[in-house]
Amino acid sequence: MVELEYVLGDLLPRIAGLALVTLSLLLIYRARREFLIFVRGWVAISFVLMLALFWLYETAMSLTMTTDWTRHPLIGIAFVVTASWLSVFVVSASTLYRRNTEVDAFRIWLKDNPINLITVWGIFGLAVLVVSFAIGPRSEEELRVESWLLALVFVYLSLSILIDMAIPLSKRASGELRRPPKEYSTSTALLATAWVSLPVLEFAFDLLLRSEGNDDFEALYPWAMVFMFLMLARSMFSSRFASLVVHAEVEMGERGGFRPYDIPRGTYLIEDETNSSSMRLFTELVSLPLRPDVTIPDGSESATDTLSFLIPKGLVVTRVYPERIRETYHLQVTPIIWLTESTGDQRIPPTSVTLLTDTMIRFMESNPNSIVLMDGMEYLLTFNDFNRVLKSLDALNETVWITKSRLLISLNPKALDGKQLAMVERDRIVVRGKDELEELKRSSERLAQAKAESQ
Repeated sequence: MVELEYVLGDLLPRIAGLALVTLSLLLIYRARREFLIFVRGWVAISFVLMLALFWLYETAMSLTMTTDWTRHPLIGIAFVVTASWLSVFVVSASTLYRRNTEVDAFRIWLKDNPINLITVWGIFGLAVLVVSFAIGPRSEEELRVESWLLALVFVYLSLSILIDMAIPLSKRASGELRRPPKEYSTSTALLATAWVSLPVLEFAFDLLLRSEGNDDFEALYPWAMVFMFLMLARSMFSSRFASLVVHAEVEMGERGGFRPYDIPRGTYLIEDETNSSSMRLFTELVSLPLRPDVTIPDGSESATDTLSFLIPKGLVVTRVYPERIRETYHLQVTPIIWLTESTGDQRIPPTSVTLLTDTMIRFMESNPNSIVLMDGMEYLLTFNDFNRVLKSLDALNETVWITKSRLLISLNPKALDGKQLAMVERDRIVVRGKDELEELKRSSERLAQAKAESQ
C-alpha cells in the first residue's frame, strides 16, 4: 500500500512532469525561429529547462530513496527565486521595455541601460541565493532554525508577484497599453497565473509546510505542479507569446493638405500584377489626414479615437527590401516588416505564418482604425500550404472588423488557380486593377460628402 502511494503520489507525477517538459521542448524546437527571435522566448526556454532540471533532480532522488537529499531545501529556494525573477523578466520585457523585445535590439538596449528593473531585480535575487547557499540549510530541521531565510525568500516571491501585477495595470491606466480582447486577455492571464503558481507551490508545499513538519499535502504537491505546468505550456503555445510587438507612429507626409476620401473598414483584396497601386493607396491613407470636418464613425467623442480616425497608423508587410519602400513612397516612420529568411530587426521568415498572423493581429488590436498592407502573399504560398495561408487570412479578416481597421492585401491573381483565387476572394472586398481602385476612391469621397451634407 505504501509503495502504491509512493508511485501514485510521488514518482508518477514527476515522470509525467518530465514528459510534459520534454514535449514542450520539442514544440519549442519546432517553432524555434519564432521563439529565438524574442527575448521573452529565451526566457520561456530558460524556465522550461530549469523546471526540467528541477524535476530530474527530484525524480532521481526519489528513485534512489536518498532521504538526506530528496528534501534538500537549497534546490527549492533556488527554483523559487529564479522562477520569480524570470517572471519579472518576461513581464518587464513585454511591457516596460517592449520596444526592445527582439534579441538584437534588447542586447543593444541592455548595453546602453545596464541599470533597469530586470537587472536590479536579478541582483536582488542573486543576493538571496548567495545568502541561502552561504548558510546552507540541508534539511527541514536546519531550515526551521533559520526561519528568517524562509521569510526572505517569501518577501522576494511576494514582491515579484506584485511587480508582475502592478506593471501591466499601471501601463494600462496610463493609456500606454490598450486592454486586449477577452480571448487574448484570458490566455495571457492564464499564462501569468500558471508561471507564478509554480514557485508559489514549491515555496508553500516543499519549503514552508515541510519545514514545519507538515506532510499532509505531500501527495497533492507534485500533481499540482504538473497541472500548473500543463496550463503554462498550453497558454505559451496557444497565445501570442512569441509574436512581434510593432509600435506604430503617425506618418508625417511630405505633402500638405487633406485627403478627400476614406475607404470603409474591411479587408480589400487588390488584384494587380505589381504592388504599386496598393502601395500608393496605403501611402495616401497614412500620410494625408482626412478633412477635420468629416463625420467620425460610431459617434465617437474620444479625442484619441478621433485622432486615429483622421490620421491612422499603418503597418506594411512586404517581400521588398524596406529601405527601398521608404525611399520610393516617402514613408519615414511607418513600421515595415520584411518577409525574409535572413534574421534581423523587424523581419519574419516566410515559413512562420502563425508568427506573422499573430503580429498583425496584435498590431490591429493595439491600434484600432489602423491600416495594414500585406504584400507578398505569393511569396508566403511558396513556403506554406495554401489552406494554412487561407486560415491566416480568415483570422485577420475577423480582427479587421472587430478593431475597425482596414487590411489591404496585394495579390497577383496569376499566382493562383481559379479555385484558389475564388476562396481568397470570398468574404473580402475585391478590387481589380487601377481603374477599380480609382473608382473605390471616388465612391468613398462621394459617400463622405453625402454624410457631411446630411449633418
